[in-house]
Amino acid sequence: MSKTPFDIAKELFFRYAKTLALDKRYPGQNLMERLTQPDRSVEFRLTLQLDNGRTMVTRGYRVQFNDDRGPYKGGIRFHPVVDLEEVKALAFWMYLKTAVVNIPFGGAKGGIAVDYGRLTLAEKERLTKKYTTILGDEIGPEKDIPAPDVNTGEREMAWIMDVWRMIHGRYERGVVTGKPIAIGGSEGRRSATGRGVVFCIEEAARDLKMALSQASAAVQGFGNVGSHTALFLHRLGVRVTAVSDVHGAIRNPKGLDIPALMAHVAESGKVSDFPGGEPLARDDLFYEPVDILVPAALENAITGPIAERIPARLVAEGANGPMTPEAIDVLNQRGIIVIPDILCNAGGVTVSYFEWVQNRQEFYWTAEKVDDELRAVMRRAYREVADEAARDRCSLREAAYRLAIARVADAAFRRGAQ
Repeated sequence: MSKTPFDIAKELFFRYAKTLALDKRYPGQNLMERLTQPDRSVEFRLTLQLDNGRTMVTRGYRVQFNDDRGPYKGGIRFHPVVDLEEVKALAFWMYLKTAVVNIPFGGAKGGIAVDYGRLTLAEKERLTKKYTTILGDEIGPEKDIPAPDVNTGEREMAWIMDVWRMIHGRYERGVVTGKPIAIGGSEGRRSATGRGVVFCIEEAARDLKMALSQASAAVQGFGNVGSHTALFLHRLGVRVTAVSDVHGAIRNPKGLDIPALMAHVAESGKVSDFPGGEPLARDDLFYEPVDILVPAALENAITGPIAERIPARLVAEGANGPMTPEAIDVLNQRGIIVIPDILCNAGGVTVSYFEWVQNRQEFYWTAEKVDDELRAVMRRAYREVADEAARDRCSLREAAYRLAIARVADAAFRRGAQ
């Protein structure tokens, strides 16, 4: 039987938590068990009347994993393969991620198993609002704060905020993050995850003495995270030679015109017919002779056999859980530096925190201030992880997990067991 994403998430947790000796540090507290079980998992039937009069039946989920360090926080994804085990894993990684960058949130995640792109606009609104109605008492600005994820964005967050307002009878901008700026969203939120990935790449390149203006990169996944990562790398002078999406992949050894590609994808919806590149088999993107590889799609994309053939010197995990444990071990053995997901893609939740802060104060920041604050958080977090890794001669992933687990364990112990 294959491992679920949640199985893999727990496996990595136990692997890296061993050296912390939590049972000795906090005797009798059973923290290893407490920190690997979600506080609450909600699964429910969702029915939606389609525009043609037929009724669609599917499943909705929300997992609130840990709130020892602050309110639950995490995105909502609409995707055909969403299930409870995947949502648990994503919520698990989220509470570790907020701890790595040391912002006062816990971890949650939600989703609907649906081929969202096939729905009409009216069907999408009804589905999102019904999901929110069911969870109306489970979310809130001081309890559980949703955000965008795969196939959701500003529009869905506005719909969620509208339903919550109707249920509770008051206007609370901080009930979601990733909203349109017109109703309390933050400057820089849409591009924040990609921006954070690139801030981490800059720090790693400095340690590796890699000149980014002379470097090349390949980006797997050209959604919000991948496209913005590619754009910011392009602006730094990095040659982005290959990109992929769910439809296919393209390459151009001289470097793709990323702004033109983004404009093309906004119009056509896929990278594969972009005239500025030649077709490439999707998995062959991993084998492009580049300095930097950015997996920015879904979980478990890189397996052990793929990892054996990756030529990149640096891998920056824009996606959550893009590697199997076997792939992680292979890259470690090969000496390839990997910036782990719980650090690398934490820019999104960090700017979500900034948005939440602005909503609570009703005082809004400029794009320049958001960028400066994000850079400061990501650089500080990277240096803490890198210093831990150098001190203990371990991987960046192990160092990030240790820091996160130690912070959450301390908070859990201080709160008490009841």
